[in-house]
Amino acid sequence: MSNGKNLCTLEQKLGYSFENKGLLSEALTHSSYANELMQRNIPSRSNERLEFLGDSVLEIIASTYLFESYADVPEGELTKIRSEIICTDALCDYAKEIGLGDYLLLGNGERKYDGKNKPTTLENAFEALLGAIYLDSGCTLERVRDFAIPYISKRAKEAEIDSTDYKSELQQIIQQTPGETLSYEVTDRVGPDNAPTFTVAALLNSNVIGTGTGHSKRKAEQNAAKNALTRFFKKSY
Repeated sequence: MSNGKNLCTLEQKLGYSFENKGLLSEALTHSSYANELMQRNIPSRSNERLEFLGDSVLEIIASTYLFESYADVPEGELTKIRSEIICTDALCDYAKEIGLGDYLLLGNGERKYDGKNKPTTLENAFEALLGAIYLDSGCTLERVRDFAIPYISKRAKEAEIDSTDYKSELQQIIQQTPGETLSYEVTDRVGPDNAPTFTVAALLNSNVIGTGTGHSKRKAEQNAAKNALTRFFKKSY
């Protein structure tokens, strides 16, 4: 299990000190680790239930934030921005910013295959962490909001600046010609794990028609699609 020093270090990063340290430990416990303990007849609980709770807590916090902060933005646009700030890539990025993967309790197999950096594992752990804070703070949203809003607001501003779905627009154009296949390929990744920059190529069949960069693969793909639309289809934005 994580020792007290590790938990204390993580709490400092979170800006929140748990009354019930067991909740924090549970939020960090991957199902693979819990299963290994139970095979040795050691009672354990994975973070899956906390993840379920944290997912709902995150959605209401994100929705309320957008509703209050973007009073003139229509519902459809708010939905797009919300999708951007609570998607797997976003939650994975939030988790990496606090180095959450280094504190996860993983089974032997997950550790062997670099489970601490798997996007879905980090996404689930971040949601579980939100659920744990929610319970530990007396089932009130205030402390969870204080922790989550800095991440959400930054991502929302990025999404607001460029919320056009270039990938869908490009796909619609490509589909007009039967037999053409559009795909995206990561060609480069630089920077630390907690702040990577991806370069993605948009491929028409096997030919590069656009490139883009971003702090998530999703954003890089959108930028690659935008680049293709402006270069090859003479779109202006």
